Amino acid sequence: MESDMYKEVSDEQILKFKPLVKNIACKFKNSGEPLEDLEQLGYIGLINAINLYNQKREVKFETYASWFISGEIRHYIRDKHQTIRIPHWITELNRKIDEYMVNYKEETKQTPSLKKIAEEFNLTEEGVKEVLKARDVVHTVSIDLENRGYDCNEYPVLEKIKNDHYKSFKLPIEDLISLELALNKLQNLQRKVINYIFIKDLTQTKTAKKLAISQRQVSRIKNDALKALKEELKSDSDTT
Repeated sequence: MESDMYKEVSDEQILKFKPLVKNIACKFKNSGEPLEDLEQLGYIGLINAINLYNQKREVKFETYASWFISGEIRHYIRDKHQTIRIPHWITELNRKIDEYMVNYKEETKQTPSLKKIAEEFNLTEEGVKEVLKARDVVHTVSIDLENRGYDCNEYPVLEKIKNDHYKSFKLPIEDLISLELALNKLQNLQRKVINYIFIKDLTQTKTAKKLAISQRQVSRIKNDALKALKEELKSDSDTT
Protein backbone atom coordinates (compact mmCIF):
# COMPACT_ATOMS: atom_id res chain seq x y z
CA MET A 1 0.00 0.00 0.00
CA GLU A 2 2.76 2.42 0.93
CA SER A 3 4.62 1.79 -2.33
CA ASP A 4 1.46 2.66 -4.31
CA MET A 5 1.05 5.92 -2.45
CA TYR A 6 4.68 7.02 -2.61
CA LYS A 7 5.82 6.31 -6.14
CA GLU A 8 9.33 7.03 -7.29
CA VAL A 9 9.78 10.55 -8.59
CA SER A 10 11.87 10.83 -11.76
CA ASP A 11 14.63 13.34 -12.44
CA GLU A 12 12.55 14.58 -15.37
CA GLN A 13 9.70 15.52 -13.04
CA ILE A 14 12.08 17.34 -10.70
CA LEU A 15 13.72 19.27 -13.53
CA LYS A 16 10.36 20.28 -14.96
CA PHE A 17 9.44 22.16 -11.79
CA LYS A 18 12.95 23.34 -10.89
CA PRO A 19 12.10 26.98 -11.80
CA LEU A 20 9.06 26.85 -9.47
CA VAL A 21 11.20 25.63 -6.56
CA LYS A 22 13.88 28.27 -7.20
CA ASN A 23 11.29 31.04 -7.48
CA ILE A 24 9.64 30.13 -4.17
CA ALA A 25 12.96 29.59 -2.37
CA CYS A 26 14.07 33.09 -3.42
CA LYS A 27 11.11 34.59 -1.56
CA PHE A 28 12.73 33.34 1.65
CA LYS A 29 16.24 34.63 0.90
CA ASN A 30 16.09 37.12 3.79
CA SER A 31 15.53 34.33 6.30
CA GLY A 32 19.24 33.97 7.07
CA GLU A 33 19.41 30.48 5.57
CA PRO A 34 21.58 29.65 2.52
CA LEU A 35 19.56 29.70 -0.70
CA GLU A 36 20.86 26.23 -1.62
CA ASP A 37 19.45 24.80 1.61
CA LEU A 38 16.10 26.48 1.00
CA GLU A 39 15.96 24.98 -2.49
CA GLN A 40 16.68 21.50 -1.11
CA LEU A 41 13.80 21.91 1.32
CA GLY A 42 11.67 23.07 -1.61
CA TYR A 43 12.44 19.88 -3.52
CA ILE A 44 11.25 17.84 -0.55
CA GLY A 45 7.97 19.74 -0.71
CA LEU A 46 7.79 19.19 -4.48
CA ILE A 47 8.29 15.43 -4.13
CA ASN A 48 5.55 15.28 -1.49
CA ALA A 49 3.24 17.24 -3.79
CA ILE A 50 3.92 14.88 -6.72
CA ASN A 51 3.14 11.87 -4.54
CA LEU A 52 -0.03 13.29 -3.02
CA TYR A 53 -1.50 15.18 -5.99
CA ASN A 54 -4.89 13.99 -7.15
CA GLN A 55 -6.16 15.33 -10.46
CA LYS A 56 -9.73 15.03 -9.18
CA ARG A 57 -9.02 18.03 -6.99
CA GLU A 58 -9.43 20.18 -10.11
CA VAL A 59 -6.55 22.38 -8.96
CA LYS A 60 -3.53 23.11 -11.13
CA PHE A 61 -0.54 21.09 -10.01
CA GLU A 62 1.64 24.22 -9.87
CA THR A 63 -0.77 25.78 -7.38
CA TYR A 64 -0.93 22.60 -5.33
CA ALA A 65 2.85 22.14 -5.35
CA SER A 66 3.47 25.75 -4.37
CA TRP A 67 1.72 25.17 -1.06
CA PHE A 68 3.90 22.13 -0.28
CA ILE A 69 7.14 23.81 -1.37
CA SER A 70 6.59 27.03 0.59
CA GLY A 71 5.18 25.09 3.53
CA GLU A 72 8.26 22.86 3.81
CA ILE A 73 10.56 25.90 3.78
CA ARG A 74 8.37 28.00 6.07
CA HIS A 75 8.06 25.31 8.73
CA TYR A 76 11.82 24.76 8.78
CA ILE A 77 12.56 28.48 9.16
CA ARG A 78 9.88 28.99 11.78
CA ASP A 79 11.09 26.04 13.87
CA LYS A 80 14.73 27.17 13.65
CA HIS A 81 14.42 30.93 14.02
CA GLN A 82 11.25 31.80 15.86
CA THR A 83 12.20 33.03 19.32
CA ILE A 84 9.12 35.16 19.95
CA ARG A 85 6.27 33.33 21.61
CA ILE A 86 3.23 33.56 19.37
CA PRO A 87 -0.06 33.14 21.30
CA HIS A 88 -1.79 29.83 20.62
CA TRP A 89 -4.99 31.48 19.42
CA ILE A 90 -3.07 33.33 16.68
CA THR A 91 -1.44 30.09 15.55
CA GLU A 92 -4.84 28.38 15.51
CA LEU A 93 -6.41 31.26 13.58
CA ASN A 94 -3.64 31.06 10.99
CA ARG A 95 -4.32 27.33 10.61
CA LYS A 96 -7.99 28.06 9.92
CA ILE A 97 -7.03 30.77 7.42
CA ASP A 98 -4.78 28.27 5.62
CA GLU A 99 -7.64 25.76 5.42
CA TYR A 100 -9.99 28.43 4.12
CA MET A 101 -7.49 29.54 1.43
CA VAL A 102 -6.95 25.96 0.22
CA ASN A 103 -10.71 25.27 0.04
CA TYR A 104 -11.36 28.61 -1.65
CA LYS A 105 -8.71 27.86 -4.30
CA GLU A 106 -10.16 24.44 -4.96
CA GLU A 107 -13.67 25.83 -5.41
CA THR A 108 -12.93 29.03 -7.34
CA LYS A 109 -9.46 28.43 -8.87
CA GLN A 110 -8.48 31.80 -7.37
CA THR A 111 -6.67 33.05 -4.28
CA PRO A 112 -8.95 34.83 -1.78
CA SER A 113 -8.31 38.53 -1.41
CA LEU A 114 -7.56 40.19 1.90
CA LYS A 115 -11.15 41.46 1.94
CA LYS A 116 -12.54 37.93 1.45
CA ILE A 117 -10.47 36.54 4.32
CA ALA A 118 -11.53 39.43 6.55
CA GLU A 119 -15.21 38.78 5.77
CA GLU A 120 -14.88 35.05 6.38
CA PHE A 121 -13.35 35.49 9.85
CA ASN A 122 -15.20 38.66 10.87
CA LEU A 123 -11.98 40.65 11.18
CA THR A 124 -10.96 44.05 9.91
CA GLU A 125 -8.53 43.92 6.99
CA GLU A 126 -5.91 45.53 9.23
CA GLY A 127 -6.54 42.79 11.79
CA VAL A 128 -5.98 40.06 9.17
CA LYS A 129 -2.62 41.60 8.25
CA GLU A 130 -1.54 41.53 11.89
CA VAL A 131 -2.61 37.90 12.30
CA LEU A 132 -0.66 36.92 9.18
CA LYS A 133 2.51 38.52 10.57
CA ALA A 134 2.69 35.73 13.12
CA ARG A 135 2.98 32.96 10.56
CA ASP A 136 6.34 34.09 9.18
CA VAL A 137 8.23 36.43 11.45
CA VAL A 138 11.39 35.97 9.40
CA HIS A 139 10.27 36.89 5.90
CA THR A 140 7.64 38.76 3.95
CA VAL A 141 4.44 36.91 3.14
CA SER A 142 1.80 38.01 0.68
CA ILE A 143 -1.77 36.87 0.24
CA ASP A 144 -2.01 37.64 -3.47
CA LEU A 145 -0.61 40.03 -6.07
CA GLU A 146 -3.02 42.75 -4.99
CA ASN A 147 -1.73 42.73 -1.43
CA ARG A 148 1.99 42.16 -1.92
CA GLY A 149 4.54 44.25 -0.18
CA TYR A 150 3.47 44.61 3.44
CA ASP A 151 6.24 43.84 5.87
CA CYS A 152 5.65 41.02 8.33
CA ASN A 153 9.17 41.03 9.79
CA GLU A 154 7.82 42.36 13.05
CA TYR A 155 5.70 41.00 15.85
CA PRO A 156 1.96 41.42 15.23
CA VAL A 157 0.41 44.44 16.94
CA LEU A 158 -2.32 42.71 18.95
CA GLU A 159 -4.21 45.95 19.58
CA LYS A 160 -4.90 46.19 15.84
CA ILE A 161 -6.62 42.79 15.67
CA LYS A 162 -10.32 43.55 15.93
CA ASN A 163 -13.64 42.12 14.82
CA ASP A 164 -15.25 43.91 11.91
CA HIS A 165 -18.66 43.72 13.62
CA TYR A 166 -19.99 42.30 16.85
CA LYS A 167 -21.95 39.07 17.04
CA SER A 168 -24.46 38.28 19.74
CA PHE A 169 -23.24 36.04 22.57
CA LYS A 170 -19.65 36.15 21.32
CA LEU A 171 -16.90 38.03 23.10
CA PRO A 172 -15.12 40.38 20.64
CA ILE A 173 -11.63 39.21 19.68
CA GLU A 174 -10.11 42.43 21.04
CA ASP A 175 -11.57 41.59 24.47
CA LEU A 176 -10.24 38.03 24.25
CA ILE A 177 -6.80 39.44 23.46
CA SER A 178 -6.96 41.80 26.46
CA LEU A 179 -7.99 38.89 28.67
CA GLU A 180 -5.16 36.67 27.47
CA LEU A 181 -2.60 39.44 27.95
CA ALA A 182 -3.91 40.00 31.46
CA LEU A 183 -3.77 36.27 32.23
CA ASN A 184 -0.15 36.14 31.06
CA LYS A 185 0.75 38.74 33.70
CA LEU A 186 -0.48 36.52 36.53
CA GLN A 187 1.89 34.38 38.53
CA ASN A 188 2.24 30.81 37.31
CA LEU A 189 0.22 29.29 40.17
CA GLN A 190 -2.49 31.91 39.75
CA ARG A 191 -2.84 31.06 36.05
CA LYS A 192 -3.14 27.37 36.86
CA VAL A 193 -5.89 28.00 39.43
CA ILE A 194 -7.83 30.21 37.01
CA ASN A 195 -7.41 27.62 34.26
CA TYR A 196 -8.64 24.71 36.38
CA ILE A 197 -11.61 26.53 37.92
CA PHE A 198 -12.90 28.72 35.09
CA ILE A 199 -11.73 26.96 31.93
CA LYS A 200 -11.67 23.29 32.88
CA ASP A 201 -14.58 23.82 35.30
CA LEU A 202 -13.03 21.92 38.21
CA THR A 203 -14.15 22.46 41.80
CA GLN A 204 -11.80 24.08 44.27
CA THR A 205 -11.38 20.69 45.95
CA LYS A 206 -10.29 18.99 42.71
CA THR A 207 -8.06 21.95 41.87
CA ALA A 208 -6.38 21.64 45.26
CA LYS A 209 -5.68 17.95 44.59
CA LYS A 210 -4.29 18.72 41.13
CA LEU A 211 -1.89 21.31 42.56
CA ALA A 212 -1.13 19.45 45.79
CA ILE A 213 -2.16 22.40 47.96
CA SER A 214 -5.02 23.01 50.38
CA GLN A 215 -8.49 24.14 49.33
CA ARG A 216 -8.01 27.25 51.46
CA GLN A 217 -4.89 28.11 49.46
CA VAL A 218 -6.81 27.61 46.21
CA SER A 219 -9.53 29.98 47.39
CA ARG A 220 -7.00 32.64 48.39
CA ILE A 221 -5.02 32.31 45.13
CA LYS A 222 -8.23 32.48 43.10
CA ASN A 223 -9.35 35.66 44.84
CA ASP A 224 -5.93 37.29 44.45
CA ALA A 225 -5.84 36.32 40.77
CA LEU A 226 -9.31 37.71 40.08
CA LYS A 227 -8.40 40.93 41.83
CA ALA A 228 -5.22 41.22 39.77
CA LEU A 229 -7.14 40.51 36.56
CA LYS A 230 -9.74 43.14 37.41
CA GLU A 231 -7.07 45.76 38.04
CA GLU A 232 -5.16 44.84 34.88
CA LEU A 233 -8.23 44.94 32.67
CA LYS A 234 -9.37 48.20 34.25
CA SER A 235 -6.00 49.86 33.65
CA ASP A 236 -6.05 48.56 30.09
CA SER A 237 -9.49 50.07 29.42
CA ASP A 238 -8.40 53.38 30.97
CA THR A 239 -5.54 53.69 28.50
CA THR A 240 -7.64 52.95 25.39
